[in-house]
Amino acid sequence: MFTEKTPLILVVDDDIFIRGMLKNLLKGKGYSVVVASEGVNALKEFLRCSPDLVLMDAAMPVMDGFVACSELKNLPGGNDVPVIMITSLDDENSVDKAFAVGAAEYINKPVHWPVLRHRVEILLQARFADIALRKSEARFRGIFEQVAIGMALLDMDGKIIHSNSALQNMLNIGEQEIYGKQFNSLFHFYDSELEKELHQQMLDGFREHYQLEKHFFNSEIVWVRLTTSIVKNDVTNFFVQIVENITKHKMDKVSLNISNKVFETTSDAVLITNANGNIINANRSFLSITGYKYEEILGQNYSFLHSEKHDDYTKIWDTISDTGYWNGEIWNRYNDGKDYLVWASIKAIHGDDSNITHYVAVYSKVDSM
Repeated sequence: MFTEKTPLILVVDDDIFIRGMLKNLLKGKGYSVVVASEGVNALKEFLRCSPDLVLMDAAMPVMDGFVACSELKNLPGGNDVPVIMITSLDDENSVDKAFAVGAAEYINKPVHWPVLRHRVEILLQARFADIALRKSEARFRGIFEQVAIGMALLDMDGKIIHSNSALQNMLNIGEQEIYGKQFNSLFHFYDSELEKELHQQMLDGFREHYQLEKHFFNSEIVWVRLTTSIVKNDVTNFFVQIVENITKHKMDKVSLNISNKVFETTSDAVLITNANGNIINANRSFLSITGYKYEEILGQNYSFLHSEKHDDYTKIWDTISDTGYWNGEIWNRYNDGKDYLVWASIKAIHGDDSNITHYVAVYSKVDSM
């Protein structure tokens, strides 16, 4: 029933017979038990062993159960531990007093064991469920606050009820400024038919989440990938929004598309190799000039193009190694074995670690005399 640990119960009663009986009955049900004979000792035992539940007799010498319960609630962790008051007092004033000092339950003597057992189980289950919930909330809050991507929690009307620092930094506004805003009002084209359809499918239970790319109003961050999901439980429903900044990805994609267009349409021949000089790509102009087919050159080392008319290739690569760049006239060889003169520019491409990852050669044919 309790998987994390065996629950520990503190039994406090000045009657040695009742104290012993409760201890034996509880141990028989698999609980760990410590006992105290009156209120002062109960507080000491509580601090020593941190029990999960307390059974407290009301009428005791030195310090009665009402005072002990009140004092216990002020101890570290005491407010979270349920106390069941067990007493022969059954007047209305005593019952009110027990609950006023923090008791969770009130059971009359003589104790009816099945009733007490049931109350103990219910309170312990609630306590461990609360502990698990707090741990879960603490983990979630840690992730929510520390994660590098933006996150927001929305009520069912789409208003922001909580946002993390990453999202606030994206928008360059504080939490109080963003609280209560309609989340979708932060974005362009927030009411597209596609989004309405996806949102309704999620509400109807046909999908767990959906993703869209949007861009903010009035923000340096233009494009974001927005993941929307819904959390449903017995207490409340809310939306979780995950906001990833994809502006650089979008701009890189645009640049890549432009580069690809230039690569394919330029009249200059372009050849790309890996760091070892093996060909990984070439444009149409290169294939047209040289007469090679794409599959004939892919994976070949760039050196297979060299002509015997050129005897200083080593100097070229030494220059590239020293400066990262070389240009000038160079003799290459057609697919049919004939030599031709080109004006070439060869550049080394470096990765983030400064090591060479690729070489790019751009050259145009030179009319030879």
